[in-house]
Amino acid sequence: MNLRVMMITILLCVFIPSVLADTAMYSPEKKRKLGFEIAQELRCPSSDNRSLFDSQTQIANELKGHIFKQLDEGQSKQQIIDFMVARFGERIRYNPSINSGTFALWLIPFMLIILSIVGGISWVMTQHKRQSANEKSVIDEKNYE
Repeated sequence: MNLRVMMITILLCVFIPSVLADTAMYSPEKKRKLGFEIAQELRCPSSDNRSLFDSQTQIANELKGHIFKQLDEGQSKQQIIDFMVARFGERIRYNPSINSGTFALWLIPFMLIILSIVGGISWVMTQHKRQSANEKSVIDEKNYE
């Protein structure tokens, strides 16, 4: 009997700290700050272009409550965001992650900037060539006369 009690005590001493270490415990101020940060990073599913933090719709309030409930359970910011993305899709993020489906969304703005720069440089060079050609023709006409 004593051997059993001692073995159970040893097992509890070994496993309980590892289980407690897996769940992050947040102070009330840290939980509030982290909850608001998560709510600002996620888009309200029923409002156009509003974050959960800014929206006062019923679903936004429910999701904010769910965020704080998950923080009470010790889940991390990334786990909460991953849950929301799994439930509502990538659209719930203001900054979608880069994957095969969103690659064009990230690439198109950079390509437009590069094309604008290249187009601007070529236009300036064309204008410069025309101006120098006009000046050269004026000089040739003067020399011909």
